[in-house]
Amino acid sequence: MNPKVALIGCIVLVVGLLSIERKGNPAASHALWVPTFWMLISGSRPVGNWFGSGQSDAAGSHLDRLVLSTLILLAMLVVSRSKIEWSRILKDNFWLIFLYLYLAFSILWSDLPCVSVKRWIRLLGLIPIALVVLSERSPLEALESIFRRHAYVLIPFSFVLIKYFPHLGRRYDPWDGALMWVGVGTQKNGLGILCVFSVFFLFWAAFRKWRSGELLKSRSHAFADALVVGIALHLLRGPGGVYSATSSIVLITGITCLLILYRNENLARWMAAHLKAMVVALPLIYLLFSASLLPSILSIVGRDESLTGRTDIWRLVLDIASLNPLLGVGYGSFWGLETEIFSTFGVKQAHNGYLGVYLEVGIVGIVFLFAFLMEFSGKVRREVNHMFDGGVLGICFLL
Repeated sequence: MNPKVALIGCIVLVVGLLSIERKGNPAASHALWVPTFWMLISGSRPVGNWFGSGQSDAAGSHLDRLVLSTLILLAMLVVSRSKIEWSRILKDNFWLIFLYLYLAFSILWSDLPCVSVKRWIRLLGLIPIALVVLSERSPLEALESIFRRHAYVLIPFSFVLIKYFPHLGRRYDPWDGALMWVGVGTQKNGLGILCVFSVFFLFWAAFRKWRSGELLKSRSHAFADALVVGIALHLLRGPGGVYSATSSIVLITGITCLLILYRNENLARWMAAHLKAMVVALPLIYLLFSASLLPSILSIVGRDESLTGRTDIWRLVLDIASLNPLLGVGYGSFWGLETEIFSTFGVKQAHNGYLGVYLEVGIVGIVFLFAFLMEFSGKVRREVNHMFDGGVLGICFLL
């Protein structure tokens, strides 16, 4: 098929999918497109990358800053016209606000303060974006609309880019030359995250409708969801076995959790009641038993014990981070400083969330992060009793 014809067909398909989504949630306001566009940008490559911007990663592109700043301003405009209980928002998000303030404070000892400030402002922009969702009549349905639009747009376009525009949708590993599918993202793992997130969410939406008895009432919605799930699973498989094993494991674990929790609501409520203990226990269990269990798990998914070189990355990163263990190097500045890791391994991240936090904001940042997770766990416990579907989603995201 001619690539231009394929692209036009994809655009028509996406418009049709979005039309189906709109009919499923007609109460969603037009303002919800602001967080939708933010999600679409976050789930793909930077805006400037699509237009050949030559700016470095540390500085970012002027086009990206313009687009994101516009979205933030639009979100602030929407929020200013909404009736939001600010006292309740501040009370319910104490540790999140404290974490934001600490990240801003860490800029003082950053070696790249300008870069840190720009990245912190972008992070701060998530607050008005989230408040737009909260200002909707039903925040959970609004969130469902955003996530569904995210999947309906990015998954089909990833397929078309990979199949018909290989110069955009494919990459070759710089170290072993293996072909990788990247789709609308910039690397294989990014596509894996996109596919896992989309499939997991659409399964959650299906379980939600099944629980309310509405699963078979909207055949167009079911068909659209099934089509996108099928494409995402195909993309997740990768070319010739070059797939993201981590993404596959996370997807299987997430869907298994959904199935168990929706089949046993009492278990879901028990887990929500003990979620704080689980948030603390699971990392400890990983540290204690990973050495004995990890080799078996890796052999099942066809990966070596070095986690495809990740253990070497962690070792080098920890050596560098040990120079600033308490406070870190400052939010948003680490990967702008340490070019040795990129030149050695070709990566721009730690491939470990907690390690990434430790690198940039140190042990103090880890403590504040856990305080926020404890706060969020309490919200999930309350949510399970008042809005079961949202509570289950919160449990799965935490685990």
